[in-house]
Amino acid sequence: MSFAQEFSQQRAIMRVYSAYRFVLAAMILIALVFGPANSTLGITAPKWFAIAVIGYVLFALLALFIHTLFSQRYSQTQLFFEFFVDIGVIMVMSYCSGSAESGLPLLLIVTISAASIVMPSQLSLAIAALATISTISEVAAHTLSERVSAQRFIVAGMTGTAYFSAAIAIRYLSSRIVKTQQLAERRRADIEQLSRINQRIVQRMQTGIVVMSRSGQIKLINAAATELLDIPTPVSNSNNYVPTILIDMARSADNSSKVISIGSRHLDVHVNMSVLEQSKDSDRLLYIENISKITQRAQNLKLASLGRFTASIAHEIRNPLSAISHAAQLLAESPDLQAADQRFAAIIQNHAMRMNDIIKNILEMSRGRSPEPARFGLSAWLEKFLDDWQPASHTPLDIEFDKAFENDDVNVDRSQLAQIISNIAENGARHGAQTNDQAVLIFRCLKNPSSGTVSLDIIDNGPGIKPEDEDKIFEPFFTTQEQGNGLGLYLCRELCLANQIHIYYRRTESGESCFRLQFSHPDRGALAE
Repeated sequence: MSFAQEFSQQRAIMRVYSAYRFVLAAMILIALVFGPANSTLGITAPKWFAIAVIGYVLFALLALFIHTLFSQRYSQTQLFFEFFVDIGVIMVMSYCSGSAESGLPLLLIVTISAASIVMPSQLSLAIAALATISTISEVAAHTLSERVSAQRFIVAGMTGTAYFSAAIAIRYLSSRIVKTQQLAERRRADIEQLSRINQRIVQRMQTGIVVMSRSGQIKLINAAATELLDIPTPVSNSNNYVPTILIDMARSADNSSKVISIGSRHLDVHVNMSVLEQSKDSDRLLYIENISKITQRAQNLKLASLGRFTASIAHEIRNPLSAISHAAQLLAESPDLQAADQRFAAIIQNHAMRMNDIIKNILEMSRGRSPEPARFGLSAWLEKFLDDWQPASHTPLDIEFDKAFENDDVNVDRSQLAQIISNIAENGARHGAQTNDQAVLIFRCLKNPSSGTVSLDIIDNGPGIKPEDEDKIFEPFFTTQEQGNGLGLYLCRELCLANQIHIYYRRTESGESCFRLQFSHPDRGALAE
């Protein structure tokens, strides 16, 4: 128990006891003034009894005022003095009323009980001992003026025994209560901490979690569920935003599981509903998972396994492929080789180079090097890159570079960006040369003034991609060319994902083929921290 809690409990007990003391003193005063003439109160010494009662009322009123209006820490001396006054006054009133037969000494049991609660064990036993000595002394004082029977001393001794019994019992019960309160406080703190931990875990889960009543009122929902269900935050307890199909599921008394389409995006999700208790009116717990993400994870695992498998095969193929390519090259250099055989040797070399390119791309994907992003100006970097870059096919090429603004910083891996642009530009140059006398590539830097993000358009004069193939171009091993391997654009997409670059294909207003690289904000690293 903390210091503040202990003081608050002590203050509350003293307030109650002070009120009891005042009521007791007032009732004795009323009994003295309005009681019957044959009353035993003050029968031995009426004057001193009246003085003691009036003084006790005033003392009780003052103590009640102090304990009610003041909040300072009580000293042990102050408390001991108050209980000492209680014992002294009650013993005086008992003496003036004919000793123990008046029953007044028994009132000290309440005093001793209060002292046992608010004071340490030693002091509470000292109060009990003081009360016992006072009771016996009061009886002994009567022997000076009258003959006192031994029964009075027996009663006084039994009263003293009651004092000590009350002190010990109340002290034991008080300590047990304090320990129970401390244990309950620790358990409450543990439960609160566990609740906070559980809430954080639930809020950070990728699976949507919703606890709702049978009528559809939301009682708990995590961030993933609000995103999946397209529910605005903060969430009210109304069912205005809950899809009707989920409310229908909640009204069912049985556990259920189904795939539904929800939201304005018509998102397919898997909902697993369970009833928290056996009662049909209890709350419902719903697990909501995005099927597309599940499918994507499965696809990623599949591709990862495929990547490891193909990489191992690529290593095994590369050595004999090098031997074949070298042998074809030596064969083509032979002076005795006929024209038809030279053509066959050239075919062998071309296909060996194609296979080597496939193996190279597969090994690059399997390595999975983490990007090392750096902040730099895109236009300045791209200008230097284009000065040094030439298509591997040595296609006649005209390059146009359009930079219409300054401060076009990006935050990506330079080498991986160079690989992305090289693959896209190589494809554009090859397709442009197939349908035109000269391939043309246009590099255009763009900037969104509101978001501060930068984009790069790579435009070519090729025939473009058929509409039915636009959704497939980034899939592995998809190609429309006989000599292509279908891994170049797939590798570009993977590198873009690693660098937080959004890549997509579109056509310009004039119908030209265009790949757009949309970069994330250059301060994304600092914002994430």
